[in-house]
Amino acid sequence: MAVSQFNGVPPGNSLTTHSIGDRPWERPPQLATVEEALSFYMSSFSNEDILDDLMVAIESGVAIKPLVESIYTASVMRGMHTLDVGLLVAPALMEFFAAVADSYEIDYKFSRRDHKKAMDDKERSRVTMLLEASIRKAEQEGTEDEGTDLLRDMAEYTSSSMTREEASKAEPPKEQEVMAAPEQEVEEEILQPEPEQMETPPQSGGLMSRG
Repeated sequence: MAVSQFNGVPPGNSLTTHSIGDRPWERPPQLATVEEALSFYMSSFSNEDILDDLMVAIESGVAIKPLVESIYTASVMRGMHTLDVGLLVAPALMEFFAAVADSYEIDYKFSRRDHKKAMDDKERSRVTMLLEASIRKAEQEGTEDEGTDLLRDMAEYTSSSMTREEASKAEPPKEQEVMAAPEQEVEEEILQPEPEQMETPPQSGGLMSRG
């Protein structure tokens, strides 16, 4: 069924469906300053039931920043304070939730983006670049040794996505497994019997030599 472009809602319709001031955010805010808004939030979060629910949300994986944004946006919609006051009070609320989460021994994150992981990846890339430069220099100068092999192992680790925990749990190859093949070859060489010398049969004079 074809939809006519003239059946849509005309622009500005939301400005004519209600009188000015009917919406809470169109009226003067109840809290005019940052100090008043912060005091309001601290009083609200002093309620243990509310704070426990917020900690449950953070423990379940909700990042602190979007949680705070939803809180002050809801207050703006209710006409508690303006949006700019919410933006100014947000950092204090984020630090408050982080401190409470620490006291609850809850792992938390400030945003959906893992800044710590991003910094770790950036640092690993920088270290990998330096290691590879040292390896290339050793190869060009012909000074490769055991240290160069160690640098290659380090560069392989830093360029991979393996974490420190995974690297610590990875078991190194056992010495017995590494030395098994050479020892086996040596044992085989030792145990292998030498070829017996063929005894030379007494030479016979043939039929004519028989008495």
